[in-house]
Amino acid sequence: MSKPLDVLGAPGWGEVDARGSVRPGFGEWTLDWWVGASDRWHRASQEAAVRQSDVGAGAVVETRMKVPDGDAVQRVWAVAAGGGPAAAVVEVGNEAATAFAVAMVVQAPGAVLAANQTGIAVGGQTVLAWDHSPAGAAVGPDAVEALLEVEGGTTPGLDLKGRDVAAAVWPLPHTARMAVSASLGRGKVPAPSDLPDAEAVVRGWQAHLERGARIEVPDEGLARRIDRNRRRWLGQTGRMETLDVAQLCELSVRLDHHGYHDDAEVVLDEIAARWTTEAPTERLTAFTVHHDLTDDQKNAVRFVEAVAEAVEAAARSGSAVPVDPVERFLIATGQDRAAQDLRRLELGPAEPPGDGLRAELVADHGEDLLVAPGFRPAWRGGSLAVYGLPTRFGTLSYAVRWHGARPALLWELDCRPGHDPVTVRAPALEESWSSQEPTGETLLAAPQ
Repeated sequence: MSKPLDVLGAPGWGEVDARGSVRPGFGEWTLDWWVGASDRWHRASQEAAVRQSDVGAGAVVETRMKVPDGDAVQRVWAVAAGGGPAAAVVEVGNEAATAFAVAMVVQAPGAVLAANQTGIAVGGQTVLAWDHSPAGAAVGPDAVEALLEVEGGTTPGLDLKGRDVAAAVWPLPHTARMAVSASLGRGKVPAPSDLPDAEAVVRGWQAHLERGARIEVPDEGLARRIDRNRRRWLGQTGRMETLDVAQLCELSVRLDHHGYHDDAEVVLDEIAARWTTEAPTERLTAFTVHHDLTDDQKNAVRFVEAVAEAVEAAARSGSAVPVDPVERFLIATGQDRAAQDLRRLELGPAEPPGDGLRAELVADHGEDLLVAPGFRPAWRGGSLAVYGLPTRFGTLSYAVRWHGARPALLWELDCRPGHDPVTVRAPALEESWSSQEPTGETLLAAPQ
């Protein structure tokens, strides 16, 4: 299964598969990595002893391949390349006890390849660049096989016949690292020394993640999945052309639910720009969730036409509609007559979005605000905290702490101006408890 190489702020994206092979989003070529050790050439895409892990919520993908006396370790990350297209940095480190050779191999069926001391080109465009000249570079099956035989010390026998291929080889001493940069878009690719390193990329993505609501759960595996999913959602905003309308709507809702409203707005602009009669329920859900969670009337006015088109499509197809949220949207934008017409259509009500972690942390589609409605039995005794989670009533923060078998609930709801008092409940913790105070703390009964 491939993992996305996403970038914010630059065109282009790519993928890295379970063996560390890199492919740009436009898919014209692939980059593989081979290691020439003391026994033979080891090709990552064919070796059994390969394992992969994520670093920094998947911002960096690390692939380890077993070789004599240790591991060859590849790390891949994607970056914005100084105003140009996105680029991937592919780094290989020698964690074996002895030196080995590293080959970067580009395969591009049907294309014209070229290689020199500064990079490899496909169809006249440089797709691979490096800082340090390789020990050798070659183009074509025979030349590449001859190059690998010389540099690796043994005949690779890797069946390159009939394939459009180019390769470059570097010696790599014990503990040393080398890197190349690969273009993920259309344009010049800088050398890896001109691009951020892995640690900088991890820090950058962490800063992006921290723009949203902060969620602390008593489950380390779930915490890692939260960060990984958020990074994936943010990354998808840079390759929206690969998503259909229903997928875009789901993405927008996910982003809004976790507090990434500016990013969700970019997705909504893309949805509004696509004239379509498809997925009217999903479109209405996306636009109304954004309005309910931001209370942004200016943006709501921008999307009135898109909402009207989706209501019309729903009426023609008999699709369900989130009636109350659409009505709130129309009234907020001064479309009172349209809100009355919506009721007269008597369209079936759509269920509110109810999947994902957010539905376990809060429910705001009814008259009351439910805190931790999906509290898991496995969380008992552990610390659960949410900070800055958007709801249609305002921004919510709360924490669940434990005093023996009894949960203590602390909450703060930053209500919108002019809003009626909101009833806060926590039925999964204590069914009978409720409060209309915007801020408070209480010791609840022990769960049964």
